[in-house]
Amino acid sequence: MQLLCVATGLVMYGLAAAVGKADEGLAGGYLERGDYGSDPVVYDFVVEGLADKPLDCQAVIHPVQYGKEEAEAVLDQIISQLPDRIKGMNPSLAEVRTDLELPSGFSEYGVSIRWESQNPDILDSFGRIRIEECPQEGKEVILKARLTHGMYEKEVPLTLQVYPERRTQEEMLSDVLQRQIQEADSIDRTQKKVKLPREYEGKNLIYRQKQDKSSHMFLILGPLAAFLLYAREKKEEEEKNKKRDQKLLLDYADVVYQLMVFIGAGLTVGQAWERIVLSYKTRKKENRCQERPVYEEMAAALGQMQCGQPEGKAILDFGKRCKLQPYLKLTTLLEQNRRTGTKNLQQVLEQEMIAAWEQQKNVARRMGEEAGTKLLLPLFLMLFVVMVLVMVPAMMAMG
Repeated sequence: MQLLCVATGLVMYGLAAAVGKADEGLAGGYLERGDYGSDPVVYDFVVEGLADKPLDCQAVIHPVQYGKEEAEAVLDQIISQLPDRIKGMNPSLAEVRTDLELPSGFSEYGVSIRWESQNPDILDSFGRIRIEECPQEGKEVILKARLTHGMYEKEVPLTLQVYPERRTQEEMLSDVLQRQIQEADSIDRTQKKVKLPREYEGKNLIYRQKQDKSSHMFLILGPLAAFLLYAREKKEEEEKNKKRDQKLLLDYADVVYQLMVFIGAGLTVGQAWERIVLSYKTRKKENRCQERPVYEEMAAALGQMQCGQPEGKAILDFGKRCKLQPYLKLTTLLEQNRRTGTKNLQQVLEQEMIAAWEQQKNVARRMGEEAGTKLLLPLFLMLFVVMVLVMVPAMMAMG
């Protein structure tokens, strides 16, 4: 890290030295102007010898300008390019049907342009066509361009032939109908109703209210909302099942421990099962514990036994409802003990309890990691707030 800091300092020094070469002109006694049409260049420098101590100075240098011959050559070059630069989507200035693209200048040459239309009722000074005033046969329009560069100025007239925009037969018929309605509106405005034309060139006209197409969005919003609601329910169900599985895994070691203790005390599997369920119900009734899925399933299995269902099948059904590998393994061990009558069940449960405790610690560790991951976003937000609180006053103090 120390070597990296030293290397970074050397690199930064080299960059600063490279940037400092821009001031070499000061030592030669000159300041460089900007390119044609650019903004004035502001130089901040230090001068020595003017007073007893070095003084800070500032100078504003305007960009370089063309000489008379150069300016005329540049303006002539721009004038030759104007027809192609302003025609926009039109084929040429001899057939103008859409708005022109009139630039305010050419920054690469440092030249500004002002436009003036001699027929603003047809084409205004912004290059926009007034379609309602333009005749179908077209109209000749003179558009003047005044080019300026510093003290040099040149004016050039451009001749355009402006036509109305090409329209379809349907659009033209719609315009005719609109004009008829406007004429009917202007006849007698004391009436509350305006009569619509009933026929046109021998064709009967039928009117209906134009539908608002924005209502069509509900055809999409409805199924979309249904899909999102279904996805939300599935997500909630998955979260619920995930929490249930976590609780089952956390309680597995406790269930195995209780079975081992009661069976070691001489009780059968069924009697130990009943003791565990009764103990849970008592604690739950006294509000000493919350509802736990594993004990609820054990209570359901005990109810099956009390209703006459075989003990082995009730225990196996309990494992299937839990759907987790540790419980399926436990129910298999209990069923094998019931069938074969093995006497080492307590030793098997002791080994299973050791594995269950390890599994419980892994589950608790994984839950802690997930909680820590969820806290990352709030921590980053707090870090951002702290950075803002520190940086904003510092930047305001720097001006």
